[in-house]
Amino acid sequence: MITLLDVSSPIIAFVSFSLLTIPAVKIIRKRKSGKTVWELCWFLTIFIIAGITVANLALKYYVEPSTQPFLNLSLTEGPSAIFSSMFLVDAISVYMSTIFTGVGAVVAVYTLFSISSDERLSERYYAVMLMIIGYVIGTTFAGDFLTLFIFWEATAVGSSFLMLYQKTARSLHATLKYLVMIIIASAFIIYGLSVIYALTGTLNFWEVKHALTVITDKHLLETAFVFMAAGYSIEAAIVPFHMWLPDAYTAAPASSSAFLSALVDQASYYVLLRVLIYILTPPTVLPWTFMFAVLSALTMIVGNLLALTEKSVKRLITYICIADVGYNLVAITSVTPLGIVGNLYFFLAGGITTALAFMVVGIFNSMGLKNLEDFSGLGKKMPLTSLALTLASFSFIGIPAFAGFMAKYLVFTSAIEANMSWLAVIGVLTSIIQAAYLLRLINYMYARQPKEEGWKKEPKKLLIPIFILAVIIVILGIYPSIVLNLIEPVTWQLQFMP
Repeated sequence: MITLLDVSSPIIAFVSFSLLTIPAVKIIRKRKSGKTVWELCWFLTIFIIAGITVANLALKYYVEPSTQPFLNLSLTEGPSAIFSSMFLVDAISVYMSTIFTGVGAVVAVYTLFSISSDERLSERYYAVMLMIIGYVIGTTFAGDFLTLFIFWEATAVGSSFLMLYQKTARSLHATLKYLVMIIIASAFIIYGLSVIYALTGTLNFWEVKHALTVITDKHLLETAFVFMAAGYSIEAAIVPFHMWLPDAYTAAPASSSAFLSALVDQASYYVLLRVLIYILTPPTVLPWTFMFAVLSALTMIVGNLLALTEKSVKRLITYICIADVGYNLVAITSVTPLGIVGNLYFFLAGGITTALAFMVVGIFNSMGLKNLEDFSGLGKKMPLTSLALTLASFSFIGIPAFAGFMAKYLVFTSAIEANMSWLAVIGVLTSIIQAAYLLRLINYMYARQPKEEGWKKEPKKLLIPIFILAVIIVILGIYPSIVLNLIEPVTWQLQFMP
């Protein structure tokens, strides 16, 4: 029997340890030797404990009777009480919490090796990162719009600190732009929620859905949907609301960009998936598919065209993040079981690939190598680091035997299955554009002569988490069934959706 403690344990673990991390790092900082080892032991302990709580929840969930695929746990006496906060446990939330814990652990190791504990605010940086992991897990388990809003906005606020960490004029400007956009998005979402509450008298997911299905006059609901769609589109960086992301990720440290792209970006797609398909199921509640199909096409086209003309490699990766939003929307817009499977698989494949790319580019940037010309001949000077970026590029492109191939195959196939072949065609064509600029990057690394004499020394410690992700990309490309078997219960549960 799953209890409220089982669901909240991962959240409590990450938030509690994030607060304990500040004094722990300060104590470790005073040691004369072995600082990195002690920090590594501390972080591994945190993720092992958090991983046990997630595993415990997953095991308990999958031994529950199959007649209860959607488990609601209320924090108040009655689940329908006004403003009651609820947790929702289903196959998607269990899957996403597992991903966030596992990928978060790898990115945390990279962060530990790239940001020294001797830096004055490093302990707060580590603490905020752990706290955000707890918040995104809370987002996945939210069972009502209020709980979802609280956890998601807390994630956004914490993300701004990770962007601002270096305290440069550029990072300050990017963070302010991000905060302004997030405030606007929050205002839109709150207004939409207020209209939905006025229409239904509740914020619980399933009760909202049932109440909206019986409403005959959809005008107010359409107004609420437009505001909520605009708000979540801003936070997910959907074109034309994408302006904040390139500046934010480019100005942030590499560890922040990797963390945000692997966890926060994927959480934003999850929010869209949960709200659009599970709550505003078309056409039962609202026919929104064409609108988001158009946004998906625009996002894929704009993201890849901007990347095609970009010279800064780190900024190029940020535009790939935007393009990935479009590919995720293709799967969501299909509103089919295959689309949901493709979306969930893309969460993992896209998240680890962008994280890998930002990690590698972070190593190059730390050596003053930022533009395409600077990457000339790096395949010979830094073979291991260049190989990792090449593997990430192959996965982005969708070359077979890499995780990105199966992700795009599922996404585009779901569009064809949903009679939106035009969207799949746009996805394939933009993938060709993506291949063009990524193969150009590989050409710079391997087919051009180095600009400077001498060899760059590769940071062996940073290569450990980098190649963990690189190996995962290859394994998932060859054996996608490892993840697809975990996603299979999601499609089976759709028939039981309230």
